[in-house]
Amino acid sequence: MKAKHVLYFVVGVLAILGILMAVFPKDGIRLSDEWVLYFPSFKEVFHKEDKVLIDTDSIVGNQINIDSLMPLNDTIKEIDLEELKKLLTPLEFPEDKPYALDNFFAKINDFENEQKVRITHYGDSQIEGDRITAYIRNKLQVRYGGFGMGLCSPVAVYSQFSMIQENSQNWKRYTGFGLIDDNVTHDKYGPMIAFNRFAPITDSSWMPPDTKYSGWLSFSKSDIGYNNTKKFKEIYIYYGNAKVKSKISILSNNEVLVSDSLQKGDSLFVYKYVSTDYLENVKFEFEGFDSPDIYAISFEDVSGVYIDNIALRGSSGTVFTTTNGSLLIESFAALGTDLFILQFGGNSVPYIADKKSAEQFANYFYYQLAFLKNAVPNACFIVIGPSDMAVKLKDDFETYPNLETIIEEIKKTTHKAGGVYWDMYKAMGGKNSMKAWVNADPPLAGTDYTHFTPYGTSVIANMFYNAFILEATDYTNRIKNEQVDK
Repeated sequence: MKAKHVLYFVVGVLAILGILMAVFPKDGIRLSDEWVLYFPSFKEVFHKEDKVLIDTDSIVGNQINIDSLMPLNDTIKEIDLEELKKLLTPLEFPEDKPYALDNFFAKINDFENEQKVRITHYGDSQIEGDRITAYIRNKLQVRYGGFGMGLCSPVAVYSQFSMIQENSQNWKRYTGFGLIDDNVTHDKYGPMIAFNRFAPITDSSWMPPDTKYSGWLSFSKSDIGYNNTKKFKEIYIYYGNAKVKSKISILSNNEVLVSDSLQKGDSLFVYKYVSTDYLENVKFEFEGFDSPDIYAISFEDVSGVYIDNIALRGSSGTVFTTTNGSLLIESFAALGTDLFILQFGGNSVPYIADKKSAEQFANYFYYQLAFLKNAVPNACFIVIGPSDMAVKLKDDFETYPNLETIIEEIKKTTHKAGGVYWDMYKAMGGKNSMKAWVNADPPLAGTDYTHFTPYGTSVIANMFYNAFILEATDYTNRIKNEQVDK
């Protein structure tokens, strides 16, 4: 082949490639749900974009122990709180409500009148297994007092960080989110947006069977759990929708502590058992011609801080207005919830394509906040927004294209509802930080580019806790200064 023919061939190939670069769709051609065909543009070939590298070593290395800097009930004079805020990712308050958490801070600083203070932490799979919640609970209980995990799902949903759970095989859990069982003909799911039964669901034509049903649940301390979670004195069982009375026995170390009955009726009932000594493990044995709907079991002490972990895998946080509102209001009153932490948004990120759909999601989320605010008027609210999440685009993992828009809309909605926002995305380092967290040594996030590793969980939880205690200390100082001025 002559040289000029080779030249013509090379020029022709380059021309074809140039045409493809010019006309090929920027977002590629989707071949299936999983495959997209891309072709590089001139800019991508000749002007490689410099991406900001997130220094995870600096993020981890700059973590502080805020409890040592700000001991409880001690006015801080040596530390400028405003300067310290610059080192943290602070809580963001609505402009017209700079003291939106004062109701809660007042209670947590006055245990003489408030024996118990309760935080209910709802979230998606990011908090599953008591992740994030367990760290914050331990820090708060060490600082303010309290033992026990708070609310637990009666039936083990997943491996739990703070307690080991087991149950007989006949138990079934019915959720008010995700795939809802067609056999459920009501919307009474309770505070964990799920109920549990040891007998099959019945209909209006139910007649007592010839034999009784029975089932058991066991809870024991976890070796990897925090010490404050490993013991408790008070047990609460939240249940309802019971056609008949049923028998309950509570055992510890094979010793029967009490045998009693659960009530018949449609209302919310709370069964309470108080031990004179601390317990580390318990077993519940149930028997009856039918099972009540058991919503939750709580393990507590006689006083202290309690933070419930309620993980709703796959949920976008828009569940409160789709379940029975009266039951939720009763439940929050019985629990005594003082602060809601809502950690949602991540499950919606892959499906929100533009600003309009982000605004629509945020608007729907607003109605959830408005419902909770109306249900518990004196409670405070903190919304933890989505973390960075990465998707593979061409040959690399990058932040989802509309994530920052979604975060901004959730933040605006939170402030509109009078709530406080904490920006987990910003705390991680912002755009493309998830890739850095995955590649850190040791890894701070998993290779799904969505969820944190146990180590990463403790880092992000500490970031939130520091921001929270900073505001709690600011409240304490402000109140003390007001008293001095008087």
